Amino acid sequence: MRRVLLMTASFGSGHNQAAYAVMEALKERDAEVEVVDYVGLLNPALRSFAKFSLIQGVKRAPGLYGLFYKSMSRIDPDSALQRYVNHIGIERIQEYIAYYRPDCIASTFPTPMGVVGELRRAGKIDIPNLAIVTDYTAHRQWYHDFADHYFVATDEVKRDLVSYGIPEHAVDVVGIPLRRKFREENVERLLAHRSELIRSIGFQEEIPIILLMGGGSGILADPGVWESFIPESGMQYLIICGHNRRLERRFSAIQSERVRVFGYTNEIEKFMAMADLIVTKPGGLTLTESIAMRLPLLIYRPIPGQEEANARFAEQAGVAVCVKSPAEAQAFLLSVREDPSILSRMREACSAMPSCGAAERIAQKIMLYATKKLPCRSVSPEWPPELLPT
Repeated sequence: MRRVLLMTASFGSGHNQAAYAVMEALKERDAEVEVVDYVGLLNPALRSFAKFSLIQGVKRAPGLYGLFYKSMSRIDPDSALQRYVNHIGIERIQEYIAYYRPDCIASTFPTPMGVVGELRRAGKIDIPNLAIVTDYTAHRQWYHDFADHYFVATDEVKRDLVSYGIPEHAVDVVGIPLRRKFREENVERLLAHRSELIRSIGFQEEIPIILLMGGGSGILADPGVWESFIPESGMQYLIICGHNRRLERRFSAIQSERVRVFGYTNEIEKFMAMADLIVTKPGGLTLTESIAMRLPLLIYRPIPGQEEANARFAEQAGVAVCVKSPAEAQAFLLSVREDPSILSRMREACSAMPSCGAAERIAQKIMLYATKKLPCRSVSPEWPPELLPT
């Protein structure tokens, strides 16, 4: 049985969810799989600082975060600063690799991919090092000489990576990996029971259902502007507060026959199946899950960087509308209440997008590396013609 190590990072849930999606597909191929949080391997002080800085930067100073994001994309891959970044946590990762002895390593976050690349460069390991990009853009931090293969969402992301110097044949356009519950056959089964799900919570199918998500960092960060609008808007609301108990208690005060408030859920697909529109931040995974569920999006105040790129992709595809203030969001909600054809067109755009099967395609390629049917790119740059990606 081949062993695969999936490296992720707990900055939000998207990187983790992508790793678990690939894990599901690998286990279907009889692989032994371990998902490891890179952030959890850092020393406690550095771990706390990194998570606090990122989360607070995004919430309180998105403009500064955008500048940081862009500045990090300008770093020369051979610079001392980039080498420093690629050595953060390197001893702990080397220890874990020695303990687990994987046949292949794949990362859903760029920093652990870079650290594994540095171990390869130093000759400390000789294990395939693969990258799974979970947004509709690719930051330059994803570039590394000793990364063997990349899995990306779109042709545009592939062009970005190739422009950084990554060989074209080392990048597969597969989409963003989703868990088994979002596979096409499971989505169809859920949507077939939509009426039953709606009745189970006491809602009416004829009245638009709006799914609000954010946990306090997105549309729900301004609860005061929603507490009066929601009850008077004439629509039905599913409000998901995540782990934010304070926010859940506050919105529970307006709970009624047309408003349901929830904390964290691991069955988000059921809420998506009931909804006519989701109002959310544009994380790569949330965006892809919504499209898989044929659910139009209202994207709220994307931060500069990957969120702006994700929002731009969704708007251009016709599956989303982007707004930058509560007033704009409320105006759009009222417009779809008066004109249901707006959401119908967006839903058709979702349905027109291809069902990617990304997790399965990624797992298939990982197994080729794990069984040494594909060589490490940096060790053997000339691939056998019969094994070149199609």
